[in-house]
Amino acid sequence: MINIYDNVNAVADDLRETAQYKTLRDAIAAVDGEPEAKEVFSRFQHAQGQINQAVQAGTEPDESQVTEWQEIANEMEKFDSLKQMLAAEKGLNQLLMEINNIITKPIAELYGQN
Repeated sequence: MINIYDNVNAVADDLRETAQYKTLRDAIAAVDGEPEAKEVFSRFQHAQGQINQAVQAGTEPDESQVTEWQEIANEMEKFDSLKQMLAAEKGLNQLLMEINNIITKPIAELYGQN
């Protein structure tokens, strides 16, 4: 019998060797080396987390929360390191979407969605 978790763990190990992963790792290190950018990103994550909590609870985020999040997002534009990190995240997310499509292909085939 196959242990699918062994295969998935091997994919996780392989992921660490991809250019997309290494680019994101390096971009995060650059942000970590720039205290002001790191602080802005930390505030962005906190604001985004509050919005996500509201959505998950089935409520609309407060207008003030959305405004704060947007202001911080605009502030992030001042930092090349943050822009590069977000671009690296986008690249890695694209790879993960492709991997997900491959992994879920057998399910799509069951439903006739080749």
